[in-house]
Amino acid sequence: MLNKIVSASLALLLGWSGTAFAQSEVDALRYTRLGVSGSARIQGIGGAQSALGADISSMFVNPAGLGMFRRSEITISPGFSTANANSRIANPDTYFGPSVSDNRNSFGIPQAGIVFADRRGDNDGSDWRGTNIGLSITRLNNFNSQTAYNGNTQDWTIVDYFAEQANNRATMSNGRTLIKDDLDAEFNNYSTLEGMAYGTYLIDVYEDDDGEYAAPVDRALDVSFGEEVLRKGSQNQFDIGVGTSYRDKIYLGASVGIVSTNYSQVRMYRESDADPSTTFNNMQLRDEFTTRGAGINLKLGAIFRPVDALRIGASVQTPTSYSFDETYATSLNANFSDIGNQNAVQAPGQFSYGLTTPFRATGGIAYFLNKLGFISADVEYVNYAGARFRERDSDFGGSGNYFGNINTRIRETYQSAVNIRVGAEARYEVFRFRAGYAHGGDPYKGAELDGSTSTISLGTGVRLQNYFVDVAYTSTSMQSAYSPYSFNTGVSPQINTDNRLNNVVFTVGFNF
Repeated sequence: MLNKIVSASLALLLGWSGTAFAQSEVDALRYTRLGVSGSARIQGIGGAQSALGADISSMFVNPAGLGMFRRSEITISPGFSTANANSRIANPDTYFGPSVSDNRNSFGIPQAGIVFADRRGDNDGSDWRGTNIGLSITRLNNFNSQTAYNGNTQDWTIVDYFAEQANNRATMSNGRTLIKDDLDAEFNNYSTLEGMAYGTYLIDVYEDDDGEYAAPVDRALDVSFGEEVLRKGSQNQFDIGVGTSYRDKIYLGASVGIVSTNYSQVRMYRESDADPSTTFNNMQLRDEFTTRGAGINLKLGAIFRPVDALRIGASVQTPTSYSFDETYATSLNANFSDIGNQNAVQAPGQFSYGLTTPFRATGGIAYFLNKLGFISADVEYVNYAGARFRERDSDFGGSGNYFGNINTRIRETYQSAVNIRVGAEARYEVFRFRAGYAHGGDPYKGAELDGSTSTISLGTGVRLQNYFVDVAYTSTSMQSAYSPYSFNTGVSPQINTDNRLNNVVFTVGFNF
């Protein structure tokens, strides 16, 4: 059972479920796992900035870096992203088809901010060198992507899954299994996929010596299937931070992060049959939902500079408390040669819930090679198993047990992980040359598929007296597995996908 849970949880997406609820352990990971973010300078060194300081991106990792600013600064960073996905069927003995590639491009402003520096003069006798205040916005995640796959099967299809879901909700009376009355009650008020399948004549209820059972109406021998999934949105954090310096040796900082999330997903699953001996022609299942949310967290950090060449940094971020509002809609269309088109639509619904993501702890070191450049490295700890859903309000009653089950799956599916980021910058007169690497630890417990991420980065820039221009390129790769539906018994299709997200970001900054 645990292996089945883990396998299903490797999805980037949710598989089709028997109810309209969309939340799962996958959502918890989506809002907890973060990529390489920040200005072009920071992205160019793989995000290794915990001990570096004096960059506006410090606020969302280690706000102590604000204490190193000697002048006020304003920056803006437009960027361009391309998400590539190559999907293929992983169990060709039952489901077979070609490899399918897809991509989606997006443009945005992943970073912008301003720092107001109040640096005391060098002739001031105070040990505290001033207080700096910063405001910044950082894109933590880019959700824009598009995936697709198609294939054929002569065995199990999603219609069999509908029938299994209907049989799972069977009731007993006088020792006999009853299903039909329960499905009949959903006519014109559909709330489940099996109810919609029954209403569109994809499945029917039959009877044997043990009572009633659900089964496909007209089972095809060779079915073509495919799905397109379109995702849009982003996760952004607005930080308000303050930093100070004690004798230019110890830097302290704190920041409050306000996170906003906008995520939407549209899935279109299709099956068709060209067998003239069956009346079934094709079916189409469409599911869409949009989630908007906001959260808040607090970060505390410190940087110690024992000598000019060495900096040691550490920071902690409290759990982020989110509040989400979700709207959703599902429709099912089936076409038959004898009865034509049959449609079933769930009434659009709304669901509100909360999510608390785990705390984060980061440590880092930066070593400066005189004026030639520097080397920087970070280690970050995150316990992905610590995320928890909580109920707020919904169109459904009694969902507390649902979230209890989801939180149990989070504990059983995920584990703590260590993320590593390293980078370097070389300097030649006013020019800067950068490179970095980031490894995101595998959040999955006991999974066969490696869920880690790998990011390589390159960057360059020009630093002048009152302004600077930087550019960075990052490329992140990871693997994922997805099952559009999962049988309790029987072989479910598994789609393996190689994902790659390429980013180009420019930063323009001015000192004043």
